[in-house]
Amino acid sequence: MRYLTMRLMCGIAAIVANGAHAQDYTQSGQLNGQSGQVRVLMNSTAENLNSPLHQAALLLPGMSVAADHLGVAEAELRFSRHGINAIATLQGQGDDLGHSKATGWVNEFYGAFDNGAWQFSAGKKIVAWDVGYGFRPNDVVQQERRRSLISNTAIGRPVAMAEYFDADNALSLVWVNPRQTSSQASKIPEADEQALAARLYRRIGALDLHGFARYGRQNGGSLGAALAWVATDALELHASVRHLQRSSTLLMGGQRALLQAGTPWQVQAQYDVTQLLAGMVWTTESQHSFMLEAWWDGTAPSEQQWRKWAQRNQALMAAIRVSPRMQATIGGQLAAQNQLLSATANLQQKNLFARWSWQSAAWQPAIDILWTPADRGHVLTASLGWQGDRLRLDGGIRHYGGPGDSVYAQLPAASVAYLSATWPF
Repeated sequence: MRYLTMRLMCGIAAIVANGAHAQDYTQSGQLNGQSGQVRVLMNSTAENLNSPLHQAALLLPGMSVAADHLGVAEAELRFSRHGINAIATLQGQGDDLGHSKATGWVNEFYGAFDNGAWQFSAGKKIVAWDVGYGFRPNDVVQQERRRSLISNTAIGRPVAMAEYFDADNALSLVWVNPRQTSSQASKIPEADEQALAARLYRRIGALDLHGFARYGRQNGGSLGAALAWVATDALELHASVRHLQRSSTLLMGGQRALLQAGTPWQVQAQYDVTQLLAGMVWTTESQHSFMLEAWWDGTAPSEQQWRKWAQRNQALMAAIRVSPRMQATIGGQLAAQNQLLSATANLQQKNLFARWSWQSAAWQPAIDILWTPADRGHVLTASLGWQGDRLRLDGGIRHYGGPGDSVYAQLPAASVAYLSATWPF
């Protein structure tokens, strides 16, 4: 595996060298029809000793755990010519546990055809919708997780798409995951199910209006709307709403025994679910930017679900003392508790998000906080970016915390620090 990683690194170096010496640049500085970037990233994670996953690892010595330090080198390559568009990524990873791997994936690969105001495309494509920053209820095709530490190119969805544009209007019709079969529908998340989606956009002066619709094999129909209004030169307001006929969530199964053969968490349907977001961005003349958003995510676990989750954690920990011979089984059940932490885009239904950033020449410091009022948990992030003529450097730290019984205070990671360097070519 290390040999493969070295081969990948050599390949990335060759690509960069070829790109750096190429003379066929356009006015934007990119190769004619080809461009890309190379990134080196280092992560350092501090484990949360109070998390159920840490307790599970103590009971299961052979259990696979995440490394504290991770190094990543990747090259992203872009190609666009004669209606064919592609983005591919090659990546090599190594960590302090001695693991290394090399991999690659295709972010986009699609063909596009123009016919006047209509455009048609088919293939693997990134289709990102909606107007929010921290959460986008109507991102019904891409369904990208928001607020990542580093901005990465998303991995597109298989689509067949028709779009119409004029000066103030746009219409998008999308067939998502057209090859997904009905027999797979009950086993896949919403983002991967076969669905039909549509977006209607209209601009009225400084007001942008959006309407959304989606119908999926598994989750049925949903309707949404969004607006973004540039109220003044300094103030922008935005809002989104979506109502879902049905969505999938993780719930405790019918079996109530504390120790079970498998996971107690089962995928089940919930009906008539609503998601809401409202936010504003205020930018001063001195380039200070303040963002405030609040959202409700009806697909996230409820307060009652989290109380049951916490009660089960406590019961499992208490069982260790009375049933020491069952440590392996109890450890497996504590590890399974981690499933609920990644079941939905938001951990809590009620969320408040605030962000400050400042653009000062090449430097951009930023601080943001996500707060969950239900349990007073928080995610605090501080970052600093520097943009040179071509090289970009980013670094920062993210801390998860709150009262001991809050969900964010029980995540497997207590904090994550990162440093990255990006070189476009």
